[in-house]
Amino acid sequence: MSIRHSLVLAAALGMAVAAPASAQDKAKAPPAKKAGPAMDHAAMHAEHMKQMDGGKADAAAWKELDAYHMLMMATWHPAKDKNDLAPTRAKIGEMVTAAKAVAASKAPAACQKPALAKAQAGLAGETQKVQALVASKADDAALKAAMKALHDAFDVLEEGCNTGMKH
Repeated sequence: MSIRHSLVLAAALGMAVAAPASAQDKAKAPPAKKAGPAMDHAAMHAEHMKQMDGGKADAAAWKELDAYHMLMMATWHPAKDKNDLAPTRAKIGEMVTAAKAVAASKAPAACQKPALAKAQAGLAGETQKVQALVASKADDAALKAAMKALHDAFDVLEEGCNTGMKH
């Protein structure tokens, strides 16, 4: 019997002819799952900037604080929302560098108040406390508590400068 006759017979009997294995595998494979939405810190920051006094706030010009804010968002939100301290452990060196840059920078006029100068100067030390916990391989609970304290210290500076940004 020829292949043609076999196909005709199979069709007449209502049997399907096997497709090549790769096509079958593709047909049987479950649809690929889409990854959940990743936290887009750049988009969050852009939204924060929109909320600022029409972009006119003097504090918006403080690029060093802005850079620190981006790192704070990238570390604090996963810690607070998901108990995920991996971003903190990975970015703490960058945070210390950014905190030192904030401390060494000239604050915009709207932020030149004694309490804010103290918060500005203390940000690096507070960040280094978290870095010391990371270096000592502190457990997640201790590190999360330290991140909350650091976030609170950062908020004094951020809110005192009337940036309007919330994170």
